[in-house]
Amino acid sequence: MSYDESNATDLLFIIDGSRSMGGKMHSSGMSKMKMVKTGLFDYVAEHWPVSYFPWPTRMGVSFYRLLGTPGSTQIEVVVPLNPAPASLELYRLEEMQCKGGSPLVDAVRYSIENVSESIRGKKVIKLISDGGNDREPVKTIAEYLKGSPVGLDVIELSNEASKELRDIATLTGGSYTRPHNLADFAKTIRS
Repeated sequence: MSYDESNATDLLFIIDGSRSMGGKMHSSGMSKMKMVKTGLFDYVAEHWPVSYFPWPTRMGVSFYRLLGTPGSTQIEVVVPLNPAPASLELYRLEEMQCKGGSPLVDAVRYSIENVSESIRGKKVIKLISDGGNDREPVKTIAEYLKGSPVGLDVIELSNEASKELRDIATLTGGSYTRPHNLADFAKTIRS
């Protein structure tokens, strides 16, 4: 049986796992991370394929944070994009804790490099963050972002909008949304 990878999709969720994501959204009273875990758990469980092949949409889930002193970037893969696991261990989403800082630029580079070499026809990166950034500013990689072969769809969960997150979406040709409650977030990750 042959399968045309050019008609398939790679979808990577890259999530800010820093300490600030444990804070609450003023609009809903729910913590940002609780919103992410609830919405993402439902989405991935609903869209995970019943059989391994064909695999029209491969989904990956990774968390990023800055740990230690002076701080090193940690990107934890919860669900690998490729090779896609035969079984889904969604319980690992619940185990993720908010800690450390936010290496936004490192996460953006990781995401683009992880997805851009795929042979699949559609490549989607959904960056979920509250706008925190504890490393170099996004403007230092503006040219890199402009040349990205993959647009980053940025979902900002914050009480105040972040220019850096909006710039990431704009420079890569992605979208920018700022949901204020779980229903809005669930709708945003589906678009």
